[in-house]
Amino acid sequence: MFNKKDIKNIRNDFPILKKKINNHSLIYFDNSSTTQKPKILINKIKYYYYNLNSNIYRSDYYLSKKTTLFIDKCRKVIKNFINASSYKEIIFTKGTTESINLLSICLKKFFKKNDEIIITKLEHNSNYLPWNILCKKKKLKLKILDINNKFNISIKTLKKNLNKKTKLVSITHISNVFGTILPIKKIVNIIKNNNKKTLIILDGAQSIAHIPINVKDLNVDFFVFSAHKIYGPTGLGILYGKKNILKKISPYQYGGSMVKSISKKKNIYKNIPNKFEAGTINICSIYSFLYVINYINKLNINNINIYENKLTNYIKNLLLKNKNIILYGKNNIYSTSIISFNIKNINNFDVGNILNNYGISIRTGLHCSYLLFNYLKLNGTIRLSLGLYNNFDEINKFYFYLLKIINY
Repeated sequence: MFNKKDIKNIRNDFPILKKKINNHSLIYFDNSSTTQKPKILINKIKYYYYNLNSNIYRSDYYLSKKTTLFIDKCRKVIKNFINASSYKEIIFTKGTTESINLLSICLKKFFKKNDEIIITKLEHNSNYLPWNILCKKKKLKLKILDINNKFNISIKTLKKNLNKKTKLVSITHISNVFGTILPIKKIVNIIKNNNKKTLIILDGAQSIAHIPINVKDLNVDFFVFSAHKIYGPTGLGILYGKKNILKKISPYQYGGSMVKSISKKKNIYKNIPNKFEAGTINICSIYSFLYVINYINKLNINNINIYENKLTNYIKNLLLKNKNIILYGKNNIYSTSIISFNIKNINNFDVGNILNNYGISIRTGLHCSYLLFNYLKLNGTIRLSLGLYNNFDEINKFYFYLLKIINY
């Protein structure tokens, strides 16, 4: 568990937190969009280009061999972080969005006309659009599950929509709007009891930085997330897939480093994970991300979770005090550090603009979740999302300026 000194030391690890905006200290509450970066990441990016820059898996000279070893080491560190069975189950992409698109392309041969795909109304556009497009192309049925009054999915609704034609379920782990944690183990058991061959993709973009991930225990077939959501670099995504499934899937891009041999009659591709990594991957980001995961491991994800829950409960209690604030999901105990609310008779966009004058960064609008907002008939929310470097002083300042807006 973190104490005040721990948080002060953590905050010192993030240089951007010293920035001033309009003579106000930066208060960064948009961690769901992207997290800020620790010195270890910034320093390792610089170190890479000063000392290691080279391509990988191609050459036998010193720089290439050394960098290749670091890339494989990063796979192993990520494998341990999410408790995968093998480092070969870790594929590098450019983000969660590309990982889901990769799967929608690579899995299309497994579908026949009238097969069914299930998602929920909680999904980010990146977990809706690829499946919507695939269903149109292959003449499949896309089922979009409603949510209950706790902004979670109804198990009864899930059971009702499962049948022998259900080939794939792709769902979020944590809602990027309400912070709702879905009961994934229960959901997976129900899906696999209906049909063991149904594939399950879990969007971990919002869970990876906040709660422990154990893909073996969750028993999902694929787990996807972005490095920039967990204090890592942008332009790097991780796609975990069960080895036996990845071996059956064809590549979705073709080029250097993913092929063993070529001929007019037959191309022979490399084994996993390399067959999914055509061209030059984001080497510097992967190298530096290795040190970010080590940094998170030292802090301990359980400690981060406990601390963020304390911050979340504190701010929810403040927001509940004011009758002009509509707090969504206030009764949901299965949630993490994402908080959505509105203020009566004040546009959410205006609130965000005014708070920006005081150096407070929050997100307003639809949060790339159009299915959800169309369903709820809302024109957006004010979203505050916390990270491991946020503190109680920042929350108090935020609430002080929020009251000024309401009173004005």
